[in-house]
Amino acid sequence: MEERTIEQSFEALEEIITKMEAGDVTLDDSFALYKAGMEELQHANAKIEQTKKAVMAIAKDGGLEVFEGDE
Repeated sequence: MEERTIEQSFEALEEIITKMEAGDVTLDDSFALYKAGMEELQHANAKIEQTKKAVMAIAKDGGLEVFEGDE
């Protein structure tokens, strides 16, 4: 299975929200959509954290260093 991008997770979340807001889903479907939405949110958060750790910053000496936190 191909790895989803952050953008794909956001698109899936938008679709889930649209379906839930439409109001024409059963309670069972609402729970399934909620679960799918939470899984997409967890995936997006994991990808964001992974990307955050990989961001490169220019060091004072002109080299590159891995971004290490909320500085």
